[in-house]
Amino acid sequence: MGDKYATLRRAQLHLDFIHANSTTHSFLFGALAELLDNARDAGASRLDVFSVDNENLQGGFMLCFLDDGCGMSPEEASDIIYFGTSKKRLSTLKFIGQYGNGLKSGSMRIGKDCVLFTKKEETMTCVFFSQTFCEREGLSEVVVPIPSWLTKTRESVTDDPQKLSMELSIIYKYSPFKTEAELMQQFDVIYGKCGTLLVVYNLKLLLNGEPELDVKTDKEDILIAGALEEFPERWSFRAYTSVLYFDPWMRIFIQAKRVKTKHLCYCLYRPRKYLYVTSSFKGTFKNEVKKAEEAVKMAELILKEAQIKVNQPDRSWSSPTKDVLQKAVEDVEAKHKILKEKRRELKKARTLSLFFGVNIENRSQAGMFIYSNNRLIKMHEKVGPQLKLKSLLGAGVVGIVNIPLEIMEPSHNKQEFLNVQEYNHLLKVMGQYLVQYCKDTGISNRNLTLFWNEFGYQNNKDREKSLDFIQYQKRQSMAIPFIIQCDICLKWRVLPSSTNHQEKEYFDIWICANNPNLLENSCHHTERLPSIPLGTMSTVSPSKNKKDKQLRESVQKYQNRLTEQQPQVLDQSDTNISLKQEKKEVPFMKKEKQEPCSDTAEIKRHSSLLNWESVPMEDLDTSSGHKARVSVSGDCKVPSLLTKSSQSTSVKETVRKLTSNLWEILLYFFPEYQLSSEFSYTSVEELIASSELEQCPEQTNRKLKMCFYQIQNVYMVQYEKKLKRKIQSVIDDANRRGMINDISLVQCEKKRKITEDKLHNLRVKLAALLQKRQLGGPAGDLEQIDSYLEALLKEDNLLFQNTLNKGTTDTGQNLPLEKK
Repeated sequence: MGDKYATLRRAQLHLDFIHANSTTHSFLFGALAELLDNARDAGASRLDVFSVDNENLQGGFMLCFLDDGCGMSPEEASDIIYFGTSKKRLSTLKFIGQYGNGLKSGSMRIGKDCVLFTKKEETMTCVFFSQTFCEREGLSEVVVPIPSWLTKTRESVTDDPQKLSMELSIIYKYSPFKTEAELMQQFDVIYGKCGTLLVVYNLKLLLNGEPELDVKTDKEDILIAGALEEFPERWSFRAYTSVLYFDPWMRIFIQAKRVKTKHLCYCLYRPRKYLYVTSSFKGTFKNEVKKAEEAVKMAELILKEAQIKVNQPDRSWSSPTKDVLQKAVEDVEAKHKILKEKRRELKKARTLSLFFGVNIENRSQAGMFIYSNNRLIKMHEKVGPQLKLKSLLGAGVVGIVNIPLEIMEPSHNKQEFLNVQEYNHLLKVMGQYLVQYCKDTGISNRNLTLFWNEFGYQNNKDREKSLDFIQYQKRQSMAIPFIIQCDICLKWRVLPSSTNHQEKEYFDIWICANNPNLLENSCHHTERLPSIPLGTMSTVSPSKNKKDKQLRESVQKYQNRLTEQQPQVLDQSDTNISLKQEKKEVPFMKKEKQEPCSDTAEIKRHSSLLNWESVPMEDLDTSSGHKARVSVSGDCKVPSLLTKSSQSTSVKETVRKLTSNLWEILLYFFPEYQLSSEFSYTSVEELIASSELEQCPEQTNRKLKMCFYQIQNVYMVQYEKKLKRKIQSVIDDANRRGMINDISLVQCEKKRKITEDKLHNLRVKLAALLQKRQLGGPAGDLEQIDSYLEALLKEDNLLFQNTLNKGTTDTGQNLPLEKK
């Protein structure tokens, strides 16, 4: 059966692969978006998506996509039937499509068959891609008829009339267009000199026999049948296409009504931009480096083979051999240069622009919108405080980021990212910036209920959409600038704020000349979008903020628990229990060293915090009804029965001693002038005798516990860090001094050797001089030369001394004669 169509083109794809490839689109609108991407990449300024009823087809209608893009020549149309033949990846332009798979996977997800009509320059081409045809004809490989005609004469381009006749017969039999007139009429639908019309039919059905796409419920929209999603972008194609592109310039019409495409960054209340500089996203760059390394290995292998051929002894250096070797050398150098560039790109830091704002029209429509190369990949991703149920912090906040392909690459279906780990890291970072945005705009510091009340959310937590009252609509319209796109130049214009909000209904046709702003009422004027303030991320590390948050939560939790507890009076049962505990402690106390008992006996204590860590927190609680586990040693005889007064004295003594220890710790960490007002006492006795302790011991105890907790978990940690830094500084200084000493020692050793060499040379020269002057002395032995020189010097000193003494005597004899 397949030999019958041997002259026709084959897509080099198995029929089973076509089906499996289409199922990669779990989100139905993602398949439709692939077809919109092709129109945008073709430079289309307008795209129409519409349905045409046909009860003879599966699903009852055809779905059509018409654009005014650049169209395709017969050669270009032939390339689209192959998988992975797209030339967009090699282009310097930032095309959305990269894999040459969108048309096949998108159209085959919607229906079983499609016909593509395209015009470019002077030719018209029809591409018939049908699973029904292949199945009924028993073809395992996809066969694709591609007839072409001249635009003016409508004559066939091919020189094989038999092939043309076969292609047309297949199209007439298995397509909705049964005659040549009907087929040519589809080219007339393409109203310009170039453009493309895609017709998808035999649409996929649900289990109940209804088509997956619903075009009957809303005549101006295309819906996903039976969808129960809360976000309209999940079930309304009009809502989905309105946010499909980061920088929308292509006009989209669904069922002949224009889509109100959103420049999302400028549709939010109080937008702010943050620059996130990072080198964390390296997945794509690592792949590029790996490919470059493989290319270098291959080039080096080719060079090695060329060198082996050149070095063969039976071969002469012919000109072609030299050229091959030279070309291989140049190729290796070029590949190494590319590898060096890729490795440098891998280390380079990247900057992502993160945009945040509040959706005051519908606060439930919040979350992160992640774009890749201007195309929406993920939407309504909750991050940070938005993950908490019924939390107003972060409610209504929308985050937007457009990620270049070289930083993070999306999957083939453009619904996920290939590197899940890097994507999750991005969401975590955006959660941190969301919190920073709430702080910068003051939203986190305001009463969030009152904030939302201003925009029509009237104290109803379940209401997620603003009321439609006129005052709230006016408030919203004044808070957000109204921007609209010109149908001629495709530029976006900002309408003046004085424009009545009721007049801000979206127009199907609008041009710059309709702009009330005289400075921008012409298509020749440059596009001026509203400026978005630049925010900065706090330099405090997230780990520190997290620790502070945990500390505050712990203190608040403990405070609430203490507040719930009411002061209790010791009853008789508690007294009996305490008596039993006292009796158990008597044998232990007798074994210790006996000392005079007094009410002022002190417990041996240490100011170290380690001793305090062994004291349970409940021991500080004098109102909990439990006996404090601190005993005073001495040789006092414990009476068999304790009175209430002695018990009260014991409790006060325990409180005094524990307070004394805590007071000492407080003064260690705080000078007296830095103590808070709760502890502004001059001594422990004043603290103990205060009326506050007598009247509300549990309140004082709570304050003491708070201080102890703060000392243990905050100040002691800071002290430890400071001490560690000081120790590390001393160690670094010692290491530095040690290095300097080692360097100085080496230099001194060098100087010592140089001096010894000079001294040795001097001795040798001196020995030679003595021999030359015939002064005698030992030869060859340097030590003997030193002894000889010292003796010679001593003789010279004696001779000089004798001469000096003799001269002095003669002078003394002559002096008297002169006096006479």
